[in-house]
Amino acid sequence: MLFATVGCSFTRGERLFYHRYAEDDELLDPKHMGRGNPLRKSIPIFGQIPDRDGKHMEFATQQDKRFMLDISYTGLLSKRLNCEYLTHSGDNFSNMDQHIQNWVEMSRTIPERKLDFIVLQLTEPQRDLENGQEFWDKLRSFSTSPEEKEKLLHHLEVEIPKQTASKVLKINKLCKDNDIDLLVWSWQDELAEMLKDEDFFVKIEYEGKEYISYNQMTKHYRVSINQVFDSKDTHPNKFFNRVLYDSIIRKLKENGIIYDIPTGPKMKWNDLSWDKT
Repeated sequence: MLFATVGCSFTRGERLFYHRYAEDDELLDPKHMGRGNPLRKSIPIFGQIPDRDGKHMEFATQQDKRFMLDISYTGLLSKRLNCEYLTHSGDNFSNMDQHIQNWVEMSRTIPERKLDFIVLQLTEPQRDLENGQEFWDKLRSFSTSPEEKEKLLHHLEVEIPKQTASKVLKINKLCKDNDIDLLVWSWQDELAEMLKDEDFFVKIEYEGKEYISYNQMTKHYRVSINQVFDSKDTHPNKFFNRVLYDSIIRKLKENGIIYDIPTGPKMKWNDLSWDKT
């Protein structure tokens, strides 16, 4: 078996190496949790360095980065399925127009690189603006008329999401035509609302409830880095990656892509006292 994952820094497990130096039990202590809580756990080692311009990533060792990837949902899938994988991070359009299409061609032409499934994480639509700085400068300028600003916002909030959803449907067909299953999950609510009823869409399930996006889940559970560490970083933490992994495994079984396979002891979450905000 071979699979691929593609998205943004959420998919590559950005800053998950903070967890390498902190015990889970410490992070589960209610008094140390919650966005803005002054008693949140200090970031081990990296907290000594101002996190400007990606300094924490710059000072991470190769072992830190290996740990980061291993506990990401991608790494967890690889361990569970006992197989290798491909992964990439970018914006929605380039991920679909280039990377997935290249993978499909690879899978079609190289038997040793035949893909069984691809997991696509949808990132924020504004990253697909052709010229982001020019767009925001124009939108904020006093010289831009209200009518023009309305058009700009319509492009950002309506046209780009529609284009993205359309591309996802086309990519799904391309994958199906080449005997590859596509699974899709979303960071934000807007794209999730447009695609949540599609068979390929992965809803994040926990404690019998479903959430259509990472952002939606952060309103109910402490699943971002800044909800357990003294940080402004809003990337998914270790706990979210585990919940997402469980949801993807569930979807793979539901769609008949995999079947029950032997696993080791399940990870214990104690009483999950970190969950409620």
